[in-house]
Amino acid sequence: MNILERFLNYVAIDTTSDSSKDDTPSTENQRKLAKLLETELISLNLKDVYYDQKHCYVYGRLVGNENLPKIGFIAHMDTSEDSKGKDISPKIIYDYDGNNITLSNDVILKVSENPDLKNHIGKTLITSDGTTLLGADDKAGIAEIMDLLQTLNLSYEDHGDIYVCFTPDEEIGLGTLHLNKELFTPDFAYTIDGSTVGEFSYENFNAASATINIKGIVHHLGYAKDKLVNAVHIATLINSLLPDEVPENSENREGYFCLMNMSGNLEEANMKYLIRDFDSSEFKKRKQILESIVEKLNRKYGNCISLSIKDSYYNILEIIEKDPTLISNTLLAIKNSGVEPFILPIRGGTDGCRLTYDGIPCPNIGTGGHNFHSRYEYICLEDMMKTSEILLSIVRQFSKENDVMKKVK
Repeated sequence: MNILERFLNYVAIDTTSDSSKDDTPSTENQRKLAKLLETELISLNLKDVYYDQKHCYVYGRLVGNENLPKIGFIAHMDTSEDSKGKDISPKIIYDYDGNNITLSNDVILKVSENPDLKNHIGKTLITSDGTTLLGADDKAGIAEIMDLLQTLNLSYEDHGDIYVCFTPDEEIGLGTLHLNKELFTPDFAYTIDGSTVGEFSYENFNAASATINIKGIVHHLGYAKDKLVNAVHIATLINSLLPDEVPENSENREGYFCLMNMSGNLEEANMKYLIRDFDSSEFKKRKQILESIVEKLNRKYGNCISLSIKDSYYNILEIIEKDPTLISNTLLAIKNSGVEPFILPIRGGTDGCRLTYDGIPCPNIGTGGHNFHSRYEYICLEDMMKTSEILLSIVRQFSKENDVMKKVK
């Protein structure tokens, strides 16, 4: 089976995750894809293939030389709920001519807004029909890993054990919640979950979420002086006192606060924030800023505000930079595949964040996809094929580095 056939089979399955759930799988359809992947791993002669029916993870190991580094590859099965993920109808555009692409009557993929399209003239593009997302995030990553396994299965190349894991619910932050580290035991790993081909990321946001509850005191508005405590008004004050550092005003390594939702009335209000920063000290300061605002307003309004801040994940750079061999070998492998690598900090997180802090260094590789989470999502077939070549080049690079690097820790 070729990489395009695999990809189209995967995107045909609706695996939209559900952020209202707090356990995996958040949606039952993810099980359909998991069962398909289990079957494919068995057909590719992997050992220790295991489908965790309770939590919806799929594991496998391609047996290799025990004296060579053990490498892991990870991709997630779910798609974002930001756009519709059901009834996906991919459009395949052969020999792309460099012009705007009409996906549907009101959805046009414009070159002026997507300059990367110019890099794909004469190639094959895959888009949605403009009514749904495509699902390249991250079913392209799954297809590329499967293509790598197929290549290795048919070759006689020497390599260490290759571990794979396909996770549920990465889009809602639960991708590693139940990942079994007794089944997935590589020396280091890669999430195949980035964008442009040749992209290599080993730096990401530090992330936290903040939940705020405000208890007001209701009184007749005509006689409310010195009696009414307006919960929803206090909520607006909290937001106004934060720095104007929000996602829509930030880029590169700039952090932000993001008010995700706010609801309430005079009697009670609730707010949820996301807090992001690459720098650990600035990340700490952002949490302190919110704490100080709540403390100040509690003094004024009589301790009516409760705040809970929960860290989500941390910047993997602090771990990975301790052993530069992982970085240098990966960059060399990308170059050896005929692609000029570029390093891009992730303005988000991946399944690799928690894994890295659990002892499996796990940077991220681009899949070749663009405009994730939207109806404008697209991917280039040749870039998917090249990404599979990059993964093979990574395996080759570390397989010949036995004396230099038996393990990355």
